[in-house]
Amino acid sequence: MGSRKTGNGVDVAANAAASSTKGRMVGIEMLRFFSAFAVLIWHYQHFFFRPETASIDLARSAQPLYALLHPFYDFGWLGVNVFWAISGFIFFNRYLSKIVARKVSGGLFFLNRFSRLYPLHIAMLIAVALLQAYYVRENAAFFIYPYNTPYDFFVNVIFASGWLTPYTDPFNGPVWSVSTEIVIYVAFFLLARFCRIGLVWTLLLMCASAAAGGWLIHLQVKGSASNIVFCAFYFFIGGAVHLIYERLRDVIEQHRGGTVVLCCLAYVALIAFCAVFGGTKYLAATVIAPVSIVLLHAIEPWIPERLAQPIANLGNTTYASYLIHFPLQLATVIVLQRLGMSSATLALNPWFLVAYLIVVFSLARTVFRVFEAPAQTFLRRRLAWIGGRSATNAAR
Repeated sequence: MGSRKTGNGVDVAANAAASSTKGRMVGIEMLRFFSAFAVLIWHYQHFFFRPETASIDLARSAQPLYALLHPFYDFGWLGVNVFWAISGFIFFNRYLSKIVARKVSGGLFFLNRFSRLYPLHIAMLIAVALLQAYYVRENAAFFIYPYNTPYDFFVNVIFASGWLTPYTDPFNGPVWSVSTEIVIYVAFFLLARFCRIGLVWTLLLMCASAAAGGWLIHLQVKGSASNIVFCAFYFFIGGAVHLIYERLRDVIEQHRGGTVVLCCLAYVALIAFCAVFGGTKYLAATVIAPVSIVLLHAIEPWIPERLAQPIANLGNTTYASYLIHFPLQLATVIVLQRLGMSSATLALNPWFLVAYLIVVFSLARTVFRVFEAPAQTFLRRRLAWIGGRSATNAAR
């Protein structure tokens, strides 16, 4: 069963689908999409869940198109680490200077986070609660995530599943990483407001969280504490990349080709290191996340305008795809059971995998346009008093 699932809490303006992509991080949107894709492939194993043993009984290599997709089947959960780094990069880019200059208040920062993350979260929480109630009645076991008590529901309602429960993944399990990131959002705002963090502060925070993470690994401590520490580490990696990029912007823009070559060499060095010394999955994520951010941000001017909006649209599906894919899996399994069919058998077919991915991202796109963006706009208008000014015009 998966131990890592991801999500991402990056703001998207309500009219993003129709707006110009000028000023948007199109390259970063690509990275967000591929990170979401990795998580979806990693969680594909859910279709092989057996309620009689409450486990997934399948060799990972038996999953469809394994030869092509094995990095995602084996390590797709690392998408969460990449998402955390992306969040750090974007938050430092969009918010840091404005918080330091007191152009973004605590109320406005909270409202932006709440309006972006909460509506879809609470809708999917209710959906999973209803679906799990039906599934457990028919199968005498919960689907994938067994922690579904009233307390677990309350913890999810207050968006704290990643740090108020030892198992972190009750109900709509993947939400744990967004919940964990909320803790870091608060820390980021307080540090920016009261400590005016810059590059030195950010590097120190990154090193401190890395040391704490290493200590927790040594002590074999898992759960809420380790999740928050690792989230902080990758978030501040992303922040450090932004601050360093800004300092080197002129050099990078004058030597984009050289930047691309250096990033590719970093990938090659990582592969060679892992081949020789074995490496670790966390090392891979620690290198891939910042290098990919730099690479895709650097080549953004080379991305044709005709591709910019479609890429931005794909990026807009990431939060919805993260929150809806587990409820969709659960609903699919229930429907197939009602039809007398086995998801474990059908999921071995590559066309089932293709259909699953198409449905998830298509539905995520619809959810973004029909529910996410309108709900975000509605809340920001109705609760604008919290931020002290119209939240619809606020920074992302």
